[in-house]
Amino acid sequence: MEFDRRFLLLCAGEVLVVAAGNLAAALILQVIVLGAFHGDRRGYWAFIPAAALFAAVIAISGTVLLPLLGLAAALGCGYAVLTLYDYRLTVWAGGEA
Repeated sequence: MEFDRRFLLLCAGEVLVVAAGNLAAALILQVIVLGAFHGDRRGYWAFIPAAALFAAVIAISGTVLLPLLGLAAALGCGYAVLTLYDYRLTVWAGGEA
């Protein structure tokens, strides 16, 4: 229940920062707050440069559409890789795929 409240506070903070008009600040705030709220930080060090790179691409391109499409493509590829990994792990363990 505590995580739900913290997540809602994060969402409210993101809305305020984006409403102020600074998307780079919203991404930086997201990285800091997610690190503070989430106990498992294994992927945190991969998330920091990815968020910084995404903020830089948005700042350089001047538009949000193309970086969001690139992000959606990267997330889709990541999902496909994880699904394939899960399938191979299940087959290797002798279970039904």
